This record gives sequence, structure tokens and C-alpha cells, in this order.
Amino acid sequence: MVNQTPGGGRPSEADRLAQTSESVKSSWERTVHDMKAMAADREEKGFSTFTAAAGDTAPVSPQMGESDEFGLTFIISGSEVPDFEDSYIGNDFTETGVYQSNLEGHVYIVTEYIDMEAKEIIFLAGAYQMRNAPGLVRAAIDRGEMYSRVKTIDHTEVGTFKHDDVSAFFPNPDEFYAYEFRR
Repeated sequence: MVNQTPGGGRPSEADRLAQTSESVKSSWERTVHDMKAMAADREEKGFSTFTAAAGDTAPVSPQMGESDEFGLTFIISGSEVPDFEDSYIGNDFTETGVYQSNLEGHVYIVTEYIDMEAKEIIFLAGAYQMRNAPGLVRAAIDRGEMYSRVKTIDHTEVGTFKHDDVSAFFPNPDEFYAYEFRR
């Protein structure tokens, strides 16, 4: 989960995953590989693409902060921001593809944000712990919408995507709700 206080010193989810079981590590590597393969496929079809493997991904529920901001937050490196902005600014990403798997309590996700008219696609890969997501899942389903937010490590927001269909992100909400009782 993203440390909500800059400089707090907690290791990122990606760093933590790198130190866990081989199956978890291999799932992350496979996720990044799949994202790159999808991007290459779309480029062959004439699309411009941007890809980023988030250094950290956090499910943020409305009650977690001072604002009503909720959704998945993807942290990208500052060096990726110019390329992200080249793809993001001025485009209208009206379609979303969500590809995910879960293993050992982690969700590995690739989200594809598509602007068909501009032939522009942004791919973001991330991983997060299911036990941190029940509040987001409940809020997203209750409201019928959620957001993906792209931020830098200092929490500067560089892009936001709205999703009116949350079922692709949480096809089986009960898998997440079960973690409410495990804490």
C-alpha cells in the first residue's frame, strides 16, 4: 500500500514483493512481461503506447484520507512523467481493459486505457494486497464508479481515469470482503 506520508520509509509493494516467494515474484514479472507484449501487439495495429510498471499500487477507499478521493493509485517514477503526459494530455480515454490475476493474497493487474480516435493507449501494471482493498471495493460497487490515479512518489497527481464499470476490477467482490474478517 502506498505510504500516505511522503518520506515515511516503508518499502514499496514492489520492493516487498521482490523479497517474497518465488511464485509471487514470478507473477509480478509475468504481469510486466504481459503488459509489454500487449503494448507491442497494439503498436503493430497502429496505436501509440505508453507503459509503466508502477513502483507501488494502492487501493484507496474514501475514508482513508482527508478527501473523497478513492480508487487505485499507481505510483510512477518522475522520469516517466514526460512520456506519460505526452500520451495522456489532450486525449479522451473512453475505453478500459482490465487484465488481472491473484495469487497468495495479491492482485496483479494491467490496466489498458484506450483512446480509439487518437489511437493512443496507456498501460499501467501494478500489484496490491487484497487485504487492503475491501473499503475501495465496497465504495466502488456502492457508487458504481471508481478512479485510477497516476501519481509520482511525492503524491503529485499526473493523471486520472474514471471508470463507470467497476466489475472488471472486482469481478468477485466477496474475495476482497473476506479480508475484512481476517484482520
